[in-house]
Amino acid sequence: MAISVFLGDLRYNYSGVLANDCMPLGVAYMKAVMDRDDTGHEIDSRLFVYAEKLLDAIKADPPDVLMLSNYVWNESLSHFFFRAAKAINPHLLTVMGGPNISLEPERQLAYLEKFPQLDVYALGEGDFLAHHIVRTYMDAGLSISRLGAIGLPSATFRNPEGQAAIDETKPRHKQVEDVPSPWLTGIQDEFFDGKLAPMIETNRGCPFTCTFCVQGTKYYSKIHNFSVDRIKEEITYIAQRIKTHSPNMGTLRIADSNYGMYERDIDISGHIGQMQRDYGWPTFIDATTGKNKPERIIKSVEKVGGALVLYQAVQSLDEEVLRKVKRESIKLEAYKTLEVHMRGRGLRSVSDLILGLPGESLQSHLRGLHSLLDSNIHQMHNFQAMMLKGAELESLESRELFKFDTRFRVLPKNYGVFENEKVFDVEEIIVATDTLSFDDYITCRKWHLVSSVFWNDGWFEHIVKFARAFGIKNSEWWSRMLPAMENGNAAIRGFLDAFVAETKGELFPTPESCIEHYSRPENFEKLQSGEIGDNLMYRYRAIASFHIWDEVCDAAMNATRALLEEHGVQHGFADFDTFWKDLHTYTRLIHACGRDMSTILSTATTVLHYDIATWLADGELSDPSAYRFGEATAVQFRLTEDGRRELESALVVWTTHIKALSKMVTRIKVDWQVRECVLAGNAKPPTSRRAAQGEAGAVA
Repeated sequence: MAISVFLGDLRYNYSGVLANDCMPLGVAYMKAVMDRDDTGHEIDSRLFVYAEKLLDAIKADPPDVLMLSNYVWNESLSHFFFRAAKAINPHLLTVMGGPNISLEPERQLAYLEKFPQLDVYALGEGDFLAHHIVRTYMDAGLSISRLGAIGLPSATFRNPEGQAAIDETKPRHKQVEDVPSPWLTGIQDEFFDGKLAPMIETNRGCPFTCTFCVQGTKYYSKIHNFSVDRIKEEITYIAQRIKTHSPNMGTLRIADSNYGMYERDIDISGHIGQMQRDYGWPTFIDATTGKNKPERIIKSVEKVGGALVLYQAVQSLDEEVLRKVKRESIKLEAYKTLEVHMRGRGLRSVSDLILGLPGESLQSHLRGLHSLLDSNIHQMHNFQAMMLKGAELESLESRELFKFDTRFRVLPKNYGVFENEKVFDVEEIIVATDTLSFDDYITCRKWHLVSSVFWNDGWFEHIVKFARAFGIKNSEWWSRMLPAMENGNAAIRGFLDAFVAETKGELFPTPESCIEHYSRPENFEKLQSGEIGDNLMYRYRAIASFHIWDEVCDAAMNATRALLEEHGVQHGFADFDTFWKDLHTYTRLIHACGRDMSTILSTATTVLHYDIATWLADGELSDPSAYRFGEATAVQFRLTEDGRRELESALVVWTTHIKALSKMVTRIKVDWQVRECVLAGNAKPPTSRRAAQGEAGAVA
């Protein structure tokens, strides 16, 4: 009779929105190796991602071995299932693996001691180790104590006396091609369910040594590549299956740490571009692009039709901070080169900073934000330094050296109720250091909200360009947006105040106090409704984008007008008031918004005096008098055919609930939400400049 092995990479779905919408990859590799190497057909293995399905399976027929992943987002969930499985079958072997464990061996041993229901913790890559553990357990006669007597490489385990023991971690397996493809073997087929996005990796490892990242350690320093032919075959297989089984899933995730930095990535991107032409997929690629080799990254991005955004993670622009986090090897000049080329090709770029890194202060952080803004970056993501287990920054030595003050908060949507037990996963973040006070941390978070609402996704990009035409720097414009909220109407002030209150309210001194707070019935009800506990930056961006767009637009436009008038710009216009009113209206209506699908997808009609769309398209952004209509003219604002189709598909997948929109805003292309402006009825465009240039009559 075969031994039963359940492998799980669990994610929460209790809120009605998947907390992690990726198909499993690590455990799928483990099963692929196990299936291939089980020549005697002695192992019956099954994969699980949905917690409820695993619980049903354990109750119906408990396995002999339960192997679950440990990431920051599912650690507590995995431990719940170890307890539940042991309660049903006390003799089953429980094995945990994944990067979410501290680097120090003594803390790894303490981890096993902390969780009596855990028998083995697999350290490092588990592709081949998982099968070795199961095989050794079988050789030990399914005895946990005899397994401990034999010992396990690259693992902590319990010796025959029940005490935690550890064996040396073996080097990573260099020939990753030895791992069978979980795609081409059909292992992933069951997960093409319209909810989960496929995730691939073309290589493993990272050459950089960033202390805040798990892959910054020496263990991951070498790059091991899957063959290009295999990757192409996998992508083709996925594209074909998406078309037949998950037609609304437009996303592809690439798990590489530095996609695009290698010559082979250009070839892979070219193949993805071919899949876009053949199957209409993917429409969005979620990947972290490389830190160096800008010319290769640019070519990789160009080949996928705008689906891949240049993601240049700088983390800090302060040289002292970069030195303290061992990031000096990443060339900022490469980032600047990328920015120039991306702007010249009309491609979008993204960067990010991390708040709370060693040596960072309020002043240095704001200088970094200003530098990114004035480089014309399209999006700035502002993250908070997480104490990721497995990263050097999380070590006891680093904590003491930099005087980290940390807090705990529930991870967005990472909670649930199983067997009447509430389960939460929490994260630890840095809120103060020896160079950053907690008050400064809160100030930085306000500016992060400004970036999220007024800069990212380019909602006001044309307004910033207009201001820049009169010598106003991006950072000067951006700096006016926080005062605009602080001094705005009740709605926009309430928006800011609520964000600050939630920012403070989500932080707890210990994980236990965090869990106790959300376990209270009244707070758990709010958590379920999405009223509290969500990703605040994404939640408030979704609120701004869909629920209070008019108020956000008013705040930005009023602040911009005041800034322009300080520079005397209004004196160069024949009728600045009318022009500005039209530009304000245009800005408000090109953005699709609303609280239900029909409103979001609807068309708006208004009257304008200026052909704003053509004025913007011509790009001179000077005197608009040549673009004035002969008379007030009716225009319509409507989504493009492609935009409407893609936005509607995304709304079908995610729904219009705010807790769903807070996920969706990170997974849609900016252009899908932008309406085009066209003349209504028999209206005629102005003839001055456009007629002279021989242009068509519709507003672009």
